[in-house]
Amino acid sequence: MRVGLMPSSSVAPHELLARLAHEHGLFTSPLVGTVLAVVAAVLALLLLRRVRRAGGPAGMGRARFAARTVSVLGVVALATAAYVNAYAGYLPTPDALAQAAGLSTVAAAGVSRPPRTGDPGQVTAVRITAPDLGVTGGRTYIYTPAGYDRSPTRRYPVIYLIPGSPGTPSDWFRTGRVDQLVESLVRAHAMPPAIVVAMNPCAGITGDTESLDVVRGPRVETYYTQVVLPYVDAHYRTVPDRAHRVIGGMSSGGFGALNVGLHHLGLYGTVLAFEPYGDPGAANLRHLLGGDVARFRANSPRHYIPTMAFPQRVGVFLDVGGATGRDVTDVQTLAAELTARGQQVELRVEPGQHHTWTETVAGLPYGLAFAGSRLSGASG
Repeated sequence: MRVGLMPSSSVAPHELLARLAHEHGLFTSPLVGTVLAVVAAVLALLLLRRVRRAGGPAGMGRARFAARTVSVLGVVALATAAYVNAYAGYLPTPDALAQAAGLSTVAAAGVSRPPRTGDPGQVTAVRITAPDLGVTGGRTYIYTPAGYDRSPTRRYPVIYLIPGSPGTPSDWFRTGRVDQLVESLVRAHAMPPAIVVAMNPCAGITGDTESLDVVRGPRVETYYTQVVLPYVDAHYRTVPDRAHRVIGGMSSGGFGALNVGLHHLGLYGTVLAFEPYGDPGAANLRHLLGGDVARFRANSPRHYIPTMAFPQRVGVFLDVGGATGRDVTDVQTLAAELTARGQQVELRVEPGQHHTWTETVAGLPYGLAFAGSRLSGASG
């Protein structure tokens, strides 16, 4: 469902977007968990039958009984994990599972379905460090579109993406399959070919920085804007202006994209915020911002948007799960406040979706189409 504060600027055919939004992968279906649960039940019944026939665990042999009990519990654990994954959508495909298990890498896999050309899209992993800002590790994943190497004079817009927490930059390719979506939309003439940069939020797999300049910690916002962006412009053939830059993210990354994008209107012309919120969270006032209330409010879009000056207009795409309760109201409020300040806003509420990767995957094609329409219309 799209809540239209302004007419949609998406140019992609509705049927294509709807199809892409529902391509979630085999492992996002509860069928996998159900099959495993049935297998566990069958194994448990067979074990019970053998125990009864043997007159108890001792008659069956304690070692054999223990091994078969562990097997049943293992399948139960797998069924539980499959149901949780079907809800969250974190590992949608066998390829994603293999990457998470370390059997392959996002960069090695590249684009899963490359076009029939000798120069397909590629994903590479690079390390962009900034010790002075507290950033000493982590990887950034960069997708270059099909034809990049064969067109040495062509320059490309850039889409910068921030993962949620817990999470890593590779989630955008492993889970979001953003490379495949971009190529599908490019083939449909719904967006121009673009470079995609999945940025390192400097939090590890389970940490959280909210993409802030953390007090006594990594200065992540500064890292994005003064290190990553110049690195990409220097090492890739970009169109180095705000009209051709997009910043996006999901969950804590959605908040980060909105906050960083609004702080730096001169750098980014479009913001894509999936499952965002209006402030860094009360616990992070102390944890990330040293208890500085003024700093907290300066990093809370819900506080500063109503009085913010917009010397340059920005396009903002907001996407939220319809089953998230208060989150829907909060995001609708952000959309209304941005619209009241004269900005171009598109808001989608995904019916029945919760605060998960499944929600972001459902909205991502529409967000990319929104960005694509703005990039296609940008001068230069």
